Amino acid sequence: MLQDLLAVWFPHFCWGCGLSLPKKQQLLCVYCQAQLPKTYFEGDKNNPLKLMMRQQLAVESAYAPFYFAQNNPIQKLLHALKYQGKPKIGDWMAKQCYALLSQHHLLKQCDAVVPVPLHPKREKQRGYNQSARFGHYWAKQLGVPFLSNMLLRKNVTKTLVRMSRKERWKEVKNAFVIETNTNYKHLLLVDDVITTGATLTACGNALLEQATQKISVLGMAYAQNILQ
Repeated sequence: MLQDLLAVWFPHFCWGCGLSLPKKQQLLCVYCQAQLPKTYFEGDKNNPLKLMMRQQLAVESAYAPFYFAQNNPIQKLLHALKYQGKPKIGDWMAKQCYALLSQHHLLKQCDAVVPVPLHPKREKQRGYNQSARFGHYWAKQLGVPFLSNMLLRKNVTKTLVRMSRKERWKEVKNAFVIETNTNYKHLLLVDDVITTGATLTACGNALLEQATQKISVLGMAYAQNILQ
């Protein structure tokens, strides 16, 4: 009865269309869930994201479950995650992503997870690191260490949303340093939205130089056409 009363006063809405959700559904209604633009990269070892990343970083594997699409539920979810104080969306995205990959997928063979860091000032303002929420779930499922403090963003970079490819590369080129060294052979580097891969490349190169032998990358979404 208490749950029914709470549902009246605090209705459970779909983040995609705004309609009321059944109690057991989370974040999206069945219709909006079906509208999510999946990449279908699960079984493609040389998917477009991996090929793009390998032009700048020697990745073992690269994956994102969804395309980042304008005016789509995925855009609304990620905006809420980053700017509206909804960290649980990161957990939900991680569950969706993890379930799409087989247990034998190379991403599930990594021996530690590293999130792309926010600058401490920005993380304090936001209250959390959205990539860390995403990555923590993966580390827990894989039963491997979650190295949240391995990378440090040493300067406050400007938002990359409206920057060109060249400007993005310049902004993040030397933005990250290694805080702790490890002996892990294959690290999984996680981010939210992958666009040019500039941020992941800056982080990945720092890790390959000092902390690991292999890197794979994972994002919540791939913004394939944003800067094309």
